[in-house]
Amino acid sequence: MTERLAQLEVRIEVEPDAGRDELVALEVWLREWLLSVGVESVGFVAAGPAPSGTRSAGMFVAGVLTVVFARSSDLLAKLIDVVRSWLSSSGARSVRLELDGDVLEVTGITRGDQRELIRAWLDRHTDG
Repeated sequence: MTERLAQLEVRIEVEPDAGRDELVALEVWLREWLLSVGVESVGFVAAGPAPSGTRSAGMFVAGVLTVVFARSSDLLAKLIDVVRSWLSSSGARSVRLELDGDVLEVTGITRGDQRELIRAWLDRHTDG
């Protein structure tokens, strides 16, 4: 049987006065956390080809990652838990998750409300 792979876009939101270097550092840090749960890959999102005449392999959108994982309710729940844990320790303002066009962005609400929103979002993308 072949595994069904899913692609999750993860976008880090920071305070408006945060610099690009801070955002990139947060992105690299979150990438390490996401890789720890056994996903297929966590990649940086390309902003387009490198400018002509440069040695760069390409440019990337700061603060956006693409996570490819075997679609399973357990693994998706682990990914959400990792993002929540990372968010509470990182100082980032919020993290926006998008899967199959469905967006989850939780910020500025109580823990209980956050859990309810996450559970409803997970239920839409898993077997229950």
